[in-house]
Amino acid sequence: MALLDRLLDEVRIQVVPTPVERKQLEEAIEQLLELSSQITSDAPFEINILHLGSTSRDTWLRGDVDIDIFIQFPLSTSKQELEKHGLEMGHKILPDGHEEYADHPYVKGTFNGFKIDIVPCYSVNSPEDITSAVDRTPLHAAYLSNNLNEELSTEIRLLKQFFKGCGVYGSDLKTQGFSGYLSELLILQFGTFKNAIKEMSTWTVPVRLDFNKSEHYFESPLTFIDPIDPSRNVAAALSSVNLSRIQHYSREFFSHPRMDLFYPLPADPLTKDQLQSHIDDRGTFPIAIVFPTPNIVEDELYPQLKKSLAGIFDLLTRNGFTIIRNDVFSESNSVFFFELSSLKIPSIVCHHGPPLSSHIHASTFLDKYIKTDVYGPFLEGDHYVVEKFRDFNDVVSLLNSDLIFTARIGPDIESALRDHYRVLSKSELLSLTDDFGIYLQKYFNPNL
Repeated sequence: MALLDRLLDEVRIQVVPTPVERKQLEEAIEQLLELSSQITSDAPFEINILHLGSTSRDTWLRGDVDIDIFIQFPLSTSKQELEKHGLEMGHKILPDGHEEYADHPYVKGTFNGFKIDIVPCYSVNSPEDITSAVDRTPLHAAYLSNNLNEELSTEIRLLKQFFKGCGVYGSDLKTQGFSGYLSELLILQFGTFKNAIKEMSTWTVPVRLDFNKSEHYFESPLTFIDPIDPSRNVAAALSSVNLSRIQHYSREFFSHPRMDLFYPLPADPLTKDQLQSHIDDRGTFPIAIVFPTPNIVEDELYPQLKKSLAGIFDLLTRNGFTIIRNDVFSESNSVFFFELSSLKIPSIVCHHGPPLSSHIHASTFLDKYIKTDVYGPFLEGDHYVVEKFRDFNDVVSLLNSDLIFTARIGPDIESALRDHYRVLSKSELLSLTDDFGIYLQKYFNPNL
């Protein structure tokens, strides 16, 4: 236990912001609030400016700072007016900012070197008045400010860094992990980082946590009922694999405590020679579909990428190809990566008809194939059988045909593919290491 405590003492030094960082942040927030008040002073509504998020309750990690400024509008404001005026104000506060979209648009940019979100929302006093998810944030802030103290804030920082080190920090649809708010609630529930990790290491899924013993239930690997809104599961974004991952690492923390659970060493990109070596050793036949990444926000992009990956997987398996494993990588270009047992399969496929005892159906099958370009019909046991020619017996040819657009593909992914895509195989795959070496390193070394 002494080793654990020494490790946590070292991590505390790393996660708690320095006095210089705090001073710079405080100055930026003060200037930002003053500027925001000036810009919104002549608004045709009664406006409240709120500083929210982890920087407002001192649970932010050193070196990882996002300042959230919320502009509250009266409930009588229409959604169109809120979006119009909210974006106008946001752009005046952050002239170089850009728009992103959650439940409604907001402005994202930088100020004094810090990342800033300017978020319009409605002023609500209870969950019953909530119109969009961001309306809850001020209520979350009020709840946490009444329950947190300096000691708990440090424990929250430890937990956030642990989640970050394990690759499960963030509730965005790319990560599907633990949000900052969920991290804070877990420390409120269990009191300390060690207690929280100990509990996680022994969880039996599904897990349910609820301060107020509400009657709301959710189909989710982890349910944590929002203490200010019992109709919401704070852990809804958490995937089952990420819950399993944190259970694994929680056990690792107690059995083999080490700093790289919090601060993992960066992986080296896979080289061309290493990629070729993996392919040779595994005896598989990878292919890659490469296309320009659609210009949409990540929470729209990643669901479409995952849906499209699954859709093309189904297309290939329906056409007789065996896939060992697959993944998707995304930067300025995106890649659907499939590792197959073979690039080519036999030109024919065996197709069994109904048994002869099913007279009508058997006769229909016989009539359908008796004069077609097939081998047969012939008998196999009590069934008619034919051997048909496949439309495609080469996976590259299949994927370069219009058949790819019969797969279940996200709309923005389909548009990107119709504009341009390439199918890479054999030596062509080695070029992927230029932009996707880190992804390929993780793919071919799939350690936890």
